[in-house]
Amino acid sequence: MNHFLLILTLFLVTIFIANDDKLLPLVLTYLIITNSTFCILFLLDKKRAKVNGQRISEFCLCIAALLSFNLSTLLLQESIRHKTIKWQFNGKLFITFLIQNILLLSYFFVTVFDIIN
Repeated sequence: MNHFLLILTLFLVTIFIANDDKLLPLVLTYLIITNSTFCILFLLDKKRAKVNGQRISEFCLCIAALLSFNLSTLLLQESIRHKTIKWQFNGKLFITFLIQNILLLSYFFVTVFDIIN
């Protein structure tokens, strides 16, 4: 189910970017920064998990995933095999997917109805 929501997110972000060419550089810069930040946090948490160090909270990881539109979340999660079987974390990720897709769909429908009227 998370993979379906990721594809929906990618589709909606693409529509959002294509909707206004002036926003393209800003949106791409935002996505690069937020996804890089998420990757750093996720890799740091994996490293700390191996050495029993102080972990990064799941709340912080979920907020970072939400802000980065979860574009790198599933890819990184599977590639470094971190938090893949932890159902609590995956449930929280699912909720972030739902929240961002509801927000993106709302924006999309408001934009479409604004164009129609």
